[in-house]
Amino acid sequence: MKVSQFCLVAVAIYLASGAGLPNNASNPLEAQVADSDQAKPNGLPPLTPMMGTGELAPAKDANKFTFVIFGDNRPAEGEPQPETIKEIFTEIKELPPVFAMSLGDVIEGKPKANDPNAIDTIRQQYKDFLALATKAGVPIYNAPGNHEMDDSDDVPTERMHNLYRECVGSTYGAFNYGNSRFIALNTEDVPAADTPKPPPDQEFSYMSPRQIDQLKADLDANRDKKHIFITMHYPIHALDEGPPKSEWDDRLYPESRQALIELFKNYDNIAYVLAAHEHLYYNPQAPDDITNVPSWSSGDPIVYLVSGGAGAPLNDGKWGFHHYLIFEVDGSNVSVKLVKLQSTGASS
Repeated sequence: MKVSQFCLVAVAIYLASGAGLPNNASNPLEAQVADSDQAKPNGLPPLTPMMGTGELAPAKDANKFTFVIFGDNRPAEGEPQPETIKEIFTEIKELPPVFAMSLGDVIEGKPKANDPNAIDTIRQQYKDFLALATKAGVPIYNAPGNHEMDDSDDVPTERMHNLYRECVGSTYGAFNYGNSRFIALNTEDVPAADTPKPPPDQEFSYMSPRQIDQLKADLDANRDKKHIFITMHYPIHALDEGPPKSEWDDRLYPESRQALIELFKNYDNIAYVLAAHEHLYYNPQAPDDITNVPSWSSGDPIVYLVSGGAGAPLNDGKWGFHHYLIFEVDGSNVSVKLVKLQSTGASS
């Protein structure tokens, strides 16, 4: 079914869900339960490709394959999708990898709560992005960002989560490919009513205890995988060295961030934790290196990376440039190529 057809068919389901109600009209706990579509008690729900981008084919070689990571392609306010993401999809088509993973912020999003046209606007933004995404020719998975999940006040809402499910798919989950496990987290869970809010000048990000519990169960169940790749929108910033504070607007909600840091210490097969949100490339293991990406072999420490250069307006400084990452899995080893783009990212 085409995306536009799906969105129309799903209108009744969306309205029946209560998504059109005010944000405080339903129980946040119910939203957290709903946000774990097809949740399994022993792990994460299945992660499906973004609607219309195809289905994942079985691995031809379980120990050798390539995939692409990109993040933050959303356009500037009121603009169409930037040229950069079009260039990335063209290059993916030419490679091609077996699939690609987005680190979130695929649309402008964040509509005003009282905008009567907000729902139709968001649907059209998804339709426009997915029409471009199909040109990559491979399945694309997404770890949603604040622009998909927040209203204009920078807080995740049920309305935006329901729209995401309607037009994109599962909000978080995992899948296997070859010898590896791939996990996409949602750092924009709808917060419980008693969750402390951040300062007014800081965006909100949050992972529910339920999602973190599912993540732990999933990691426990997949200790046999050679590699685990974790994608998310808000960075953990496990290492605090690097760009000055002006280069970093936000961090993941402190309790969620600390829970993940402590959890990840217990697994020796987590290879990479990949995030975006900041519109730059940043390697906290070597902050000044903007050319080489760390490789990984079984038993190495986790590599944390920020990759947010797929078209959104760039951060200032040497870290701000348009790019994407090509990962090559070869048995117990993973190598990564940083592909810098010449495009300005300006919208067409």
